Amino acid sequence: MFGLLGRTLGHTYSPMIHQALGNTSYDIFEMEPDQLQDFFNRSDLQGLNITIPYKINAMQACHHISDIAEAIGCVNTMVRQADGSWYGTNTDYDGFLATLSWSNIAVNEKHCLILGDGASSNTVHVALERLGAASITHISRHQFPKYEHIAQFYERAQIIINCTPVGMYPHCPNQSIQLAPFKRLEGVIDLVYNPHRTGILLEAESLGIPHVNGLVFLLAQAIAASALFLQRTYDESILSDLYKQFRRDQENIVLIGMPGSGKSTIGEALATLTGRTLVDIDHRITEEVGSISDYILTYGEPVFRAIESEIIADVGKQTGLIISTGGGAVTIPENFAHLRQNGRIYEIYRPLEELDTTGRVLSSGGIERLQQLYTERAPLYANFRQVQVENAGTPESVAQRILEDFHGNLK
Repeated sequence: MFGLLGRTLGHTYSPMIHQALGNTSYDIFEMEPDQLQDFFNRSDLQGLNITIPYKINAMQACHHISDIAEAIGCVNTMVRQADGSWYGTNTDYDGFLATLSWSNIAVNEKHCLILGDGASSNTVHVALERLGAASITHISRHQFPKYEHIAQFYERAQIIINCTPVGMYPHCPNQSIQLAPFKRLEGVIDLVYNPHRTGILLEAESLGIPHVNGLVFLLAQAIAASALFLQRTYDESILSDLYKQFRRDQENIVLIGMPGSGKSTIGEALATLTGRTLVDIDHRITEEVGSISDYILTYGEPVFRAIESEIIADVGKQTGLIISTGGGAVTIPENFAHLRQNGRIYEIYRPLEELDTTGRVLSSGGIERLQQLYTERAPLYANFRQVQVENAGTPESVAQRILEDFHGNLK
């Protein structure tokens, strides 16, 4: 039996990854500290991955330690030896090297800033040292330099690596620092993989700074661990194959656009083609408040937008969905992060004279009202979207064009 050991393991991809790697006997084990000794003595355990807070405990239980685990000071992988003892190593090191290679972020002779001082930050530190970083500084809540001293690195830091859980599901898109003041940034790495784009990575994206999340890290360390567990080698393509599979299954397809542009209909076509669940934000709101037009007339648009944003924030944390938004979702800037964190955003465009305004209080009033509304919203749609798709042809043909773009841009 194999598995992942931790204290709280509510949301983990590890069993899914190891099953994809050919391990059908992989489970998760949530243990309290006083249960660890008996757990490590279980004779049916052949291999373990270790996550917080037990990487030091695991190292203490091992009779043999790899050189890299010794240098890092903890283990994340334990393998049972023929004599019944445990061998410990740290495949997070492999994960970080793979992340750098994947992202083409170079650290040699660069000034690197590590956010955090836990076990993962130690792994990153050792890797950066061995790769020839010019300097390595940890920012910590516990010792100098702390986050309140971050300004002294604005002129120097070139690479930032987040090794903290800040921004991790469900606390997204929180971030511990702002990137805009840094003058020389060349790369941002966040070891968080859920959501796909944390707050700090969304800011890096907006600033045009090369960036990468923790999915490659997660997959590469699992591949290295599985090779030890199953005593086998994997083809070099396995990392790319797994990455594409996870991205294809996890990334949301988000539809924005003017009221009446056909988002719901195209969303239904996408759901049929992909087998995914369609979440229509307007339908969700209607379930809560009844008629949207009546609600806006009674309580005003700002109250309606607040409800809409709450639903978007909740839905945006989920993965593998088709999400159809209301036409005015782009008027609330905060909605972008919630939609983009796990999604690729498509603006559905249709000529104004073809828009259906039936029963839509905010877009009724004829072509002049539509022109006014589009003038206000066109820049917002442009800021939110990754791609504009014209609603021309059948809903199925439009959906197919979206899917072709989607599958070609799973980064």
